[in-house]
Amino acid sequence: MNLITLIKSFISTVEEGSFTSASKKLGVSKSLVSRNVRDLETYLETRLMNRSTKTLSLTDAGRQYYQEAHTLIFQLESLNDAVRLASHEMSGTLNVLAPNGLTEITMMPFVCHFTTQYPELSVNLLLSDNLSDISAQGYDVAIRSGQLVKQDLDLVAQKITEHHNVICASPDYLRTNAPIRQPMDLHSHRIIEDPNLMNHKVWQFTKEGQEQTLKIVPSLSVNSVQAVKSALKQHFGVAMLPRELAEKELKRGQLIEVLNDYQLSKRNVYALYRERTNTPKKVKLFIEELKVYYSQFPHQ
Repeated sequence: MNLITLIKSFISTVEEGSFTSASKKLGVSKSLVSRNVRDLETYLETRLMNRSTKTLSLTDAGRQYYQEAHTLIFQLESLNDAVRLASHEMSGTLNVLAPNGLTEITMMPFVCHFTTQYPELSVNLLLSDNLSDISAQGYDVAIRSGQLVKQDLDLVAQKITEHHNVICASPDYLRTNAPIRQPMDLHSHRIIEDPNLMNHKVWQFTKEGQEQTLKIVPSLSVNSVQAVKSALKQHFGVAMLPRELAEKELKRGQLIEVLNDYQLSKRNVYALYRERTNTPKKVKLFIEELKVYYSQFPHQ
């Protein structure tokens, strides 16, 4: 006798209101469901249901037993699912959506380390900067750099980090062009714009609580942060870059930050995933370890 099977037959009969409906839900015969309930009553040595030709009703003992048994069976099944999933969750495939720019800047080393750490897990990384509605895509985790949009409201969003921007140029370019002391001075310079930063050709500056907005006219627009940095190192002009990408060149003197007494807008980075009762372990670990990874970067 499988006691769990007997209890499930009893619970389904109570919830469905008849042996016939319970048998359809469980995918077994009506006679088997009825026999299981009788066997349960025999095992408990008490009547759980009053039966007539048309209706079923619970006895006082049956009502109490249903309330307690329903909770216990639910907890048992949740435990079974958790254990079953835990043994398989760090294998298979983890589908990740991420923007090109962010991956080029800092994220790729983390993905390689994460995949190495869990060798039975394969990471499928899809890069795109044009995912306005990521809820329509097939993925386990999606990375959003910038403001959340309306379509993200149905998803769970966790802030991973924030990117701070700098405006910079090469020493050679600055030596041979007019000085840049205030935002308006940028109008007399060649501007390189990365549309992936979503500035929409408007750069915002804050100094001593005062905000300034500058409408820029790019001489060159290229949707790759690496390409923007390459153009800067070719002494082409002035650009806004995430600090994490420019940090090495700034320290080496290959690029020089300008207008560093102004604060620039920053971009939040979020991890998004679909809400569910049992979020897969691989999704949780990827997000948790990504947050730890980004916490080591200096934010200025």
